[in-house]
Amino acid sequence: MNDIDSARRDYLALREHANSAQLATLDSDRAPESSYAPCVTYEGSYYLFLSRLASHTDNLMRNPEIGLMLLEDEAGAANPFARKRINLQGRAEPVARDSAQFRIVLDLFHHRFGKVMEIIEPLPDFQLFCVHPETGRFVRGFGQAYQLEGDRLDRLTHVDPGQSSEDV
Repeated sequence: MNDIDSARRDYLALREHANSAQLATLDSDRAPESSYAPCVTYEGSYYLFLSRLASHTDNLMRNPEIGLMLLEDEAGAANPFARKRINLQGRAEPVARDSAQFRIVLDLFHHRFGKVMEIIEPLPDFQLFCVHPETGRFVRGFGQAYQLEGDRLDRLTHVDPGQSSEDV
């Protein structure tokens, strides 16, 4: 297995097993606001089930631009400075409750998060969002940054450390 194949395996594992994402949204003054939310992935997109009582939901309803970061669990990381992470930028769009997509994705939420979904799914203030990532980067550790490419951002290209804009 070469380095790209090994990195891709780590990327796909983090993408599949991450239970939450750090969110970066823009408030009404276009100031950045960070938060987090549980998430699932389905067919190359990321899904968030958010309460309208949370400011990040208002932010996304006003401005669909979003940054997501999926981050390796700190307890399992060899070094807190080099935690594996996926950084994505894209757009979020609401998913209608009466759509087939809503039912499929909510089933994934139920499978991943269990009983809490029985409590929050019927609450009228919760909105499902589909995040369509447009660009991204996977950081595997020191000197191991990969640009994500392709329709589903599932192809990795190593970033030359001399040209990288992210500290790794």
